[in-house]
Amino acid sequence: MRRALVAALLVPVLAVAAAGCSGGSDGDAGKGGKGGGGDSAQSGGSESGDGGAEKGGSGDGDAVPPLDRKQLNEALLKSGDVKGYRAQRNSEDALPEQNTIESDDARCSPITDVVDSQPEQKRSAYTSGVLMKGSLSTGGAVQQVLLSAYEDDGASRWLGRLKKALRSCGSFTGKISAGEKTRLRIKAGGPVGVGDDSVRFTMEDTRGQDSPTVFTVVRTGANTAAFMSVSLSGEPQGVADALVEKQDEKLKEAAGG
Repeated sequence: MRRALVAALLVPVLAVAAAGCSGGSDGDAGKGGKGGGGDSAQSGGSESGDGGAEKGGSGDGDAVPPLDRKQLNEALLKSGDVKGYRAQRNSEDALPEQNTIESDDARCSPITDVVDSQPEQKRSAYTSGVLMKGSLSTGGAVQQVLLSAYEDDGASRWLGRLKKALRSCGSFTGKISAGEKTRLRIKAGGPVGVGDDSVRFTMEDTRGQDSPTVFTVVRTGANTAAFMSVSLSGEPQGVADALVEKQDEKLKEAAGG
């Protein structure tokens, strides 16, 4: 089970809360603590980027400015937001400082930034949760969503760099902070038609020993929602469109729009 949930090194956050979500409760885990949220001290990195090539939509922060941690928690999908899905906010910090991920090819760094606690494009706040439909025993999929906010044009800069990386990085070796290494294969997808910009891609262990992970990243103004979906059947399974659309809607509502 752990191998299926961790999936190719880049989804350490999935292992944190999958068991809790199977119970079907939103819960208020983390109240008075980190609660799966964070700030720039916990998700650091430089502000360098490629200047936002391939920016999409209406500009980074005009419609939806960077949300703070409280607003992101309010925007996070909850049980009942989408019919048939249960949701739970992570009870622990999804991106603890020691959870770093490094690529052996610098061109691929925007890809590992999806769940790196020390990304090149610094987050100003974040939170995360797990989404579940059915039960683990039925061989469905477990989805993790990470909501992140970025100052200035950081969100559009990162999406631009990510899309560029997906054109040039067919595979790379990923190394986590514990020292474990795995060769990873990347299959780029296209936009999902939600938000100001979006991209989808699949990542899998080249040895074929772990279930592939489908990543869907959507930018809503100065914020992003990164969905990570691991199918327990071993076949790639992306997050449902209804979840992506509802999350984009809730990010807009959290900003008062």
